[in-house]
Formats: sequence, structure tokens, C-alpha cells
Amino acid sequence: MRHLLVIASVLFIGFFSYSQNKPTTTKCKNKTIERIRKHCVCRDIEQYTKKNYDVLSVSSYAQSGSNRIYLKFNISTDGKIENIQVKGFSPELEKEAVRTLMSFPDIIPTTNISENTSHPEDFYNILIQFEIKNTITNL
Repeated sequence: MRHLLVIASVLFIGFFSYSQNKPTTTKCKNKTIERIRKHCVCRDIEQYTKKNYDVLSVSSYAQSGSNRIYLKFNISTDGKIENIQVKGFSPELEKEAVRTLMSFPDIIPTTNISENTSHPEDFYNILIQFEIKNTITNL
């Protein structure tokens, strides 16, 4: 008898911003040093994605080995994630990535302190990567 064993885990998730004033989350808003706040936001999004990206539900659409899904998005003036662009191995992996990102709690938007306005033209990138290992076991 042959069995297929699928092992999946989120290996790396990155969060990058191309703005001088970085957004924050509720957990990170009291961090006053920009570098520390950015690290906190990265960790916050990473933990959320690891917990909420349903690898098992999309594993049958994934390729054996490393799978990567790239997401690019904006944050609106009210802290909502919008204008999501996604690229992955299959539409099912992409849909799950968008679902996970859209379910992320509101982000406190990027603001220009002197003007007190948001900059929705700023974009952010997330890489979701997981590995599928297929093992055939004879019982």
C-alpha cells in the first residue's frame, strides 16, 4: 500500500516598505525607534501569516519542494490593505495568500508627521514561502 505524506511549513515571510515613515500595528504603535517598530511590524505580520495561511487546504495545488507567493499591496488612508497584486505557482495558492492578507487586522497607516496625511502610494511586499515534501511510505 502506498501513502503520500505531505509536510508543509511556512519557512520565511518578509515585510518590506519603501517609505520613510513606516506603518505600524496596534501591537507596535508604542515603539518609538523606527528600526525597532519596523521589526515589530515584520514579526507581527509573520506570526499572523504563519498562523492563518492554510497550507493544508492548498497543498494539493502546490509543487513538491519550495513554493513562493509574492504579494504587493498598498495601505489606504484608513489603514486597510488594498490594491493587492499576487504572483504564485497556482491561482489557489494566490487566493489563499490574498485571503490571509485581507484578514490581517487593521494597520495604522503611514503618515507624514508634518502634514498629518497618509501616503497610499507607498507599497509593501510580502513573500510567503513553504515547502512540500512528498514521501511514499509502504505499510
